[in-house]
Amino acid sequence: SIKVMMAKDFSYIGFVGCYTKPGQADPFEASHGGIPHDRSKVGVGVIAIGVSHNGELSFLGPDPIIKADDWPNPSYLTVLERDDQRPEGLKIGGLCVVSEQGYGKWQAFSLKRDNLSISATAVGEPIPTGGSYPCHVTSARIPHEKLECILISNYGDEQGVFNLYIDGGSSYNEQSRINFGPGSRVDLTRQQSSHAHSSCALPPLDPSSSLLDICAADLGSDSIIQFSVTKCPNSGSFDCVEKGRLATPAGSGPRSLMFNPASSFFNIAIVSLEMVAQVALIRRRLHDGCLEMIGSPVSLLPENWQLEECDDNTIMQFNKGCWASDAVWSPDGKFVYAAARLNDSISVFQLQHKIDGYREDKSMDDASPSAVVIQGLKLVDRISTHGRTPRCITMSECGKFILVAHQHSHDVSSFLRDETSGGLTFVNQLDVNLAACVKLVRPEKIG
Repeated sequence: SIKVMMAKDFSYIGFVGCYTKPGQADPFEASHGGIPHDRSKVGVGVIAIGVSHNGELSFLGPDPIIKADDWPNPSYLTVLERDDQRPEGLKIGGLCVVSEQGYGKWQAFSLKRDNLSISATAVGEPIPTGGSYPCHVTSARIPHEKLECILISNYGDEQGVFNLYIDGGSSYNEQSRINFGPGSRVDLTRQQSSHAHSSCALPPLDPSSSLLDICAADLGSDSIIQFSVTKCPNSGSFDCVEKGRLATPAGSGPRSLMFNPASSFFNIAIVSLEMVAQVALIRRRLHDGCLEMIGSPVSLLPENWQLEECDDNTIMQFNKGCWASDAVWSPDGKFVYAAARLNDSISVFQLQHKIDGYREDKSMDDASPSAVVIQGLKLVDRISTHGRTPRCITMSECGKFILVAHQHSHDVSSFLRDETSGGLTFVNQLDVNLAACVKLVRPEKIG
């Protein structure tokens, strides 16, 4: 039976994107017939769910708020919170949703919320992403410009296309389209060309030279690419200019990256390395803005796990069991949560650090980033995600809940998080076919 509740009953509203076609986003589909799963099930569109005060999940209505017939393969989305500076129709909040197909496009949807339900309505026309198979979208404000950027990563294009759109008052207009170039070719199956997988935006260290800094993960070239958003003084248009690249280990395939939300660690990011099932810490240097690795990457797999599984050989045939997905920070910046597909687990790490006494004599909560010495990640726990192929994980704004979207067991899992220890406790699941993405927002911030 499907449990359906009213929107007013929840601490958070969640939106689940999915694949509405079989055999999608599986690098082992051509070579091994894909990850075993029930192929009779396909996604029906974007689903609205609620998260109660204790982390229990329920559906908000029996039908998708965006139907597959209207918007196929809505595999990734980002939430736009209420903002009067947005284009008309999106001021009350909305979604930006990609359609991950050969001809990539994205669409903005307004959200209407009442005590009973959530509904979504398309705003304007679909917008081409400038590439194929867009797999990631996020938004960011340009400081002091009162403008919003939409950042799109197109995975499928031969040179990994990254696109920047900016709010033009009534709609979002394409400002920049960037080809990343050739791949590293370490893995000749997956790295012949670049593959833009995700991006994030952050305030510039030097506002005189950049309005916004962007970092993009390129799985195909084993690199994190840095961009600066600048404004052309004559035309008033915006440009996105590459300013540097950080090489990750050869064949590692960087997939997702997130900068630490805590002020003392704001220059530290976590990067998931999909093809080796590892995570790495990187630093944006304060004196010049360039990126650098901190120590060595850390595995997401149990010691000897591959050897233990060799008798079966089912999992080991897929890239020797290595297939990482998302990595996210806790809101206080002290813990990292990273998912490993095939092993179907979340690893919990604590950020290890100390204060340089010569540079700062304050408590950790007040320390400036220049006085913080990052020592690495300490494994705290590793637990089952209670599903197969955890493609996406997300954390609530308060840090109390973590949700996991499972692509091949067709469900979304909920966990309660202990803010002191970082540990996770499983709560419940909802059945969502080919779940690919899940995002959360407080109810009062939309509709």
